[in-house]
Amino acid sequence: MSTINHPDVVIIGGGILGCAIARYLSQTPNLGIVVVERHGLGEQTTSHAAALLTRVRPHRVLTDMVMETFRAIDELGSYLGEQLPLKRVGSLQVSAKPEGRRQIEQTSQRAEDAGVLAERISADEAMRLAPWLELTPDASALWLPDDGYIDPYTLCQAYAAEARRKGTRFLLKREVSELLQQSSTVTGVRLADGETISAGTVIDAAGPWSTALAMQAGIHLGMAPVRSHYWISSPHPKISTHGPMTILPDSGAYARPEVGGLLFGLRDQQSVVAHPATLPDNLQGFRFDTDPTGELALESGYEALRCQLSVLDELRLAHYVSNVSSYTPDGFALLGPMPGIDGFIAATGCSGGGVGMSGGIGRLIAELATNQSPFVPPEPFRLDRFGDIDSYSPDFIRRCAEARARKRTG
Repeated sequence: MSTINHPDVVIIGGGILGCAIARYLSQTPNLGIVVVERHGLGEQTTSHAAALLTRVRPHRVLTDMVMETFRAIDELGSYLGEQLPLKRVGSLQVSAKPEGRRQIEQTSQRAEDAGVLAERISADEAMRLAPWLELTPDASALWLPDDGYIDPYTLCQAYAAEARRKGTRFLLKREVSELLQQSSTVTGVRLADGETISAGTVIDAAGPWSTALAMQAGIHLGMAPVRSHYWISSPHPKISTHGPMTILPDSGAYARPEVGGLLFGLRDQQSVVAHPATLPDNLQGFRFDTDPTGELALESGYEALRCQLSVLDELRLAHYVSNVSSYTPDGFALLGPMPGIDGFIAATGCSGGGVGMSGGIGRLIAELATNQSPFVPPEPFRLDRFGDIDSYSPDFIRRCAEARARKRTG
């Protein structure tokens, strides 16, 4: 019989992935599940995410993962008796450059293949939808009306609420200090206070801290902590509360309304990284050593952004939010077991897509942990796909950073 010290599954991390995994696992009858979180649920990287829920992703498997998140949001609303605050404002991709036009064409084709509503519209129509944009008449624009965004903390808590009602136990303000092993099998965890939890499966969903934990089992996870950040302006008359998300590949940026102001993010032209072994236990107030206030990034990307976002000159910036994202060299998450190591599953390395893919990740990890047929092919997420790597190598960390700098899809 499962007890709190002998569950079937222990999940390390109570962010949006850990809670989503717990939600899907809790749908398996008589499965004992314990989530260990050293802070509160969703307090670290989850609560700082911009949480853009765009349905069409660069690869079909990622699109299917996001579609599962939309299904989960609807199901959670029905289960909890109150619809979650998903803002279905739609997304708008615009570009006046050849590379961006190709991205829009590819997105349009992928939308058609996936059965997602998408419409090519004129530059004038795009500016009517998003009055903060200023586009040339020849700009390409694609409108996806069913996209949206959500408060990530609220979604995390909703996943946890259903899991808790179905028997999942959450140990909060408790820290995992060690993975327990017997030979090549991970058998449980030891907490910082010395208490041990034995489990048939240990799921490492500890976000950027996953790397250091996995190394205790000799597993080098192929990811690195890379900065993601955004700014929020004070309210402005051109910013409609119900305006769409805008994806701007020409400047590697995105923007969406936020309480009357504009939230916008810029890709660092030279990505800013941290070493996985030096992350503090708590990211509240954490700043990267390089360009800690984001001023250099904003200065270097400002001119390219204002070409399509001329309202930028009129905005008064009210907030700067810097976050740690775990990026892999190919932009795919690290999901599943490590060959040669039993009892261990990773769920991390989401490359900026953790909130959008949370439902898909939760479902896939639950299926792998309970030996069910996975709803998407797990091969693209294999932990060993980068070969023999050193997670702490500066060269490998740089590979991960470059993946962040290349990203143009919001």
